[in-house]
Amino acid sequence: SSLTRADGVMPARPRRGPSGAFQDGEGFALFFHQEDDVALFFRWIHVCLPFVALSAACGSIAAEEPLDVNGYVEVVLRSHPSARQASGLQAAADAEHKAVRLFPDPVLEYSRGSGRTTEGTGLRGNETGYAVSQTIPWPGTFTAGIRAGDRAADALRAGADAVRWELEVTARETFSRLEAARSFLEIVRLAEEDARALRDLVARRAELGESRESDRIKASVEWLRQRRNLAAAEREAESAEAIARAVAVEPLPHPLAIKATPHRPLPPLDHNSLVTRVLERNPRARAARAEAERQKALLSVARRGRMPDLGLTAFQENEVDREGKGLLVGIKLPLWNANRGEVARAGAAARVSGAESESVRIALVAELEARLKELRVAAEQ
Repeated sequence: SSLTRADGVMPARPRRGPSGAFQDGEGFALFFHQEDDVALFFRWIHVCLPFVALSAACGSIAAEEPLDVNGYVEVVLRSHPSARQASGLQAAADAEHKAVRLFPDPVLEYSRGSGRTTEGTGLRGNETGYAVSQTIPWPGTFTAGIRAGDRAADALRAGADAVRWELEVTARETFSRLEAARSFLEIVRLAEEDARALRDLVARRAELGESRESDRIKASVEWLRQRRNLAAAEREAESAEAIARAVAVEPLPHPLAIKATPHRPLPPLDHNSLVTRVLERNPRARAARAEAERQKALLSVARRGRMPDLGLTAFQENEVDREGKGLLVGIKLPLWNANRGEVARAGAAARVSGAESESVRIALVAELEARLKELRVAAEQ
């Protein structure tokens, strides 16, 4: 179609002269319409190359984007070993939740021997026996065990949340330390530049007799002091960056560019609602409460353990002179022990865990008061 004229008529085929050459410039038209594949390939290369370069440039710009505190926290939660510890605790909680709902395994017994009768002809033969035993827990004891297992699972989940919270707090503190160290470094660097400029100015004025020699000495001493402060600030910034890289575990870009965290004004805080919220959501308080509830459930298990479990056994016996089958029912009589020692131990553990839960609550309230005081002081500065 590209060789068709506007009136729809195909152009005539180029003619060759007596010498074999094209006439009237028709050979040039045929050459341009029969462009080879190699030229077309290189033309596509020239067209696509700018787009490839632009994509690579965009990728490098995205890779060099400054790291903010939320991005750093995501890196730490993704690569730090404590994150895997939290996942393990969560898996242990799920396993505990399932394990307490399982019945005891049955016991299969098999016996084989030989015997003979003591009367009559004294027949001899093989004797075999089969028995299947199953322990059926007391319903109240089994239910109390389920409650104890659920409270243990809650404690493990709270422990997983505590590990995750502590890791996030550590990441935010590390990033804040790096941000503060770099901000302080910029301030000290500007102070050192001002001190150096002042020293140069005072030195020139002293050379011209417009200033005293003591002023030049004072300016030089101040510049040396600022240089010492600058060196200390640089070491602090390097140390903060090294700590941030160590906590991240995952390699961070070089050089590490960070984005400043905006600090909004502190909103008014309701003290009572804040205390209630902390005590309800803090993993330490949740774990302490779950452990106290678990010990109470274990005490209930120990008390209900005085009621004996039911043991059922189905058997079949093949003897020389007879065959027998039947069902045995067995219970443990609570006469001498009656689970008194286990009840005493569970009661003591319940009292200890209750006291520890209360201690954790008091410690959290005291720590919250101290943090609120520090937060107010920092907000006023």
